[in-house]
Amino acid sequence: MNPKKAWRELKAGKPGRRFQARHERARGGGALRKWGLIAGGALIVLAGIVLLPLPGPGLLVIAAGALLMAEESRAAARALDWLEMKARRLAGR
Repeated sequence: MNPKKAWRELKAGKPGRRFQARHERARGGGALRKWGLIAGGALIVLAGIVLLPLPGPGLLVIAAGALLMAEESRAAARALDWLEMKARRLAGR
């Protein structure tokens, strides 16, 4: 899928449900693709954690890894939706 199109769909999704909807749209592709995305996402998240103490985009790297994992993992998609709603509530205060 085109990254620009994927970003537009994610942005247009309903808050609190957008990552799960993305997961449902992205289903298919085989077990190798699924586990490759989950493993790649986990490695990117770990790299982001290592980068956190340094000045730079540590949180963005973690978010990118989490997005990769959420595409193939319903649990990760649900966790991101939950985190999004928590962040929105905190930002609203």
